[in-house]
Amino acid sequence: MKLEGEFTFSGPRERVWDIIRDPDILATALPGTKKLDLVGENEYEGEMQVRIGPVAGTFGGKLIVSNEVAPESLTLTVEGKGKVGFLKGSGDIVLSDQGEDATLMKYSGEVQIGGRVASVGQRLFDTVSKSMIKQGLDKLNEAL
Repeated sequence: MKLEGEFTFSGPRERVWDIIRDPDILATALPGTKKLDLVGENEYEGEMQVRIGPVAGTFGGKLIVSNEVAPESLTLTVEGKGKVGFLKGSGDIVLSDQGEDATLMKYSGEVQIGGRVASVGQRLFDTVSKSMIKQGLDKLNEAL
């Protein structure tokens, strides 16, 4: 499944960069996140509670940040698994100045899911993932 979109933050690009690279802020912004710990240079381990329709479960996994060009762009790669399935994906984030107090984030990526969580169907997964992304970006914007 492909994910792409954009979001305008109410703050300068350097500050947006700082918050998307702060694991403590990210952990509070991502819906269902129980923990997100830095375990190596640009590598995080975390745990997230996810509900997609009738299927719910806890996923543990890794998040790796690569191709970093501060404060412009980066690539995120994620792998997670739990009793109800697995998720693998990667995506690119690009930040561009939109004046003194605005930053446009464009994101694009691809996600694969499997196991019971995949049984809910592509359409429901698409809706839930877009909702989670929107909630997370809104929370990050509040943190500015």
